[in-house]
Amino acid sequence: MPALNFQRRFAEDVEYGIKRQSVRARRKDGRPHCKVGDELKLYTGMRTKTCRLLGRATVIRLAPVRIEGTCMYLDGRPLLSAIYDRDQIEQTDNEFAQADGFKGFMDMAAWFDDTHGLPFEGVVIYWDQPR
Repeated sequence: MPALNFQRRFAEDVEYGIKRQSVRARRKDGRPHCKVGDELKLYTGMRTKTCRLLGRATVIRLAPVRIEGTCMYLDGRPLLSAIYDRDQIEQTDNEFAQADGFKGFMDMAAWFDDTHGLPFEGVVIYWDQPR
């Protein structure tokens, strides 16, 4: 059963089902983190004395993602910028970032730049309501 660990800043949102997606770097060994239908264990503080299970959930979707300094791509398609496309029905980069626990796209891009460097390529894991 795959397990995902979350920083303390994201833990409460994961536990209460507010955050139901996570952007992950590709594994060095090339294997996928999980597949659709897998049950996930969602943790915070893994490998520490304060490790805590936040919940269990089922993977419902996986999608490749690329994050650049001023734009991002989901499933190979650019996400619209909320700055320029406020009246669009499709998900914007800010909405994606907020669903992932950030204030907005620029906050998310800065975090990925500091943590992984940009451009960042990885996968978004989506899951159902945690139990």
